[in-house]
Amino acid sequence: MHTRAVLEATEKMATSDSQSQQGTTVPDREVAKHVFAAELNEATYTFKTSQDERAPVYVALPTGVRANRVCVMGTVTDVEDVGTDDQEYLRVRVVDPTGTFWVYAGQYQHEALKKLKKIQPPEFLAVIGKPRTYKTDDGTINVSLVPEDIGVVDISTRDIWVFEAARRTLERVESARETSPKVAALAREQYGHDGSYFAHVAAFALQNLLDGDESATELDAETIEERLEEAEAKGDDVDGEEPEQETLIED
Repeated sequence: MHTRAVLEATEKMATSDSQSQQGTTVPDREVAKHVFAAELNEATYTFKTSQDERAPVYVALPTGVRANRVCVMGTVTDVEDVGTDDQEYLRVRVVDPTGTFWVYAGQYQHEALKKLKKIQPPEFLAVIGKPRTYKTDDGTINVSLVPEDIGVVDISTRDIWVFEAARRTLERVESARETSPKVAALAREQYGHDGSYFAHVAAFALQNLLDGDESATELDAETIEERLEEAEAKGDDVDGEEPEQETLIED
């Protein structure tokens, strides 16, 4: 499939509003945020906005917005069955320019499990999924992904995703305190910073594109360099003013 067509298909997965299952309408799904591994792995704080038992669980992204679903892409470096003799449970390591995503799929992610079993590292993988936090034996909180949909992509599509993830990261850095001040305040309280650091992470990812041996045909060096300059400027210039506080419901 052509690179642009693959990306548009991924975008459709990321922005789909609702789905129907066995004649029953499932509640609207939220837009999946494009997030680099470096940011998602720091998003260890979860909360709900309602006491309802079925209310969605969000992670507070350090750049100041909430995320119930994310869209990521990277290189698969390892697929391991960490389940039992009678039940498969795959752990997949996916690497983007900024770090590692851990994707887990078992019997309740049947379609994703089937696709993941066919993956041959080092293929590039697109994942739409829900972030989940878990505590290790030493008390560390880690973040993993439960996949809703996955697909193998080419390097051009991966490069376009890196560019788009950088753009959206910069948008959050610049505007989250205005567009989602309550979550921005919560993120700052939990993580001890305002998220402007991730403008530098976006810059690093863009520089990685420029330094790569191959580049997406839809992205020329000048376009990437323009976004890189924007990322570096925002990393230096973001205002560190304290955002408004709000009490949310910890999960």
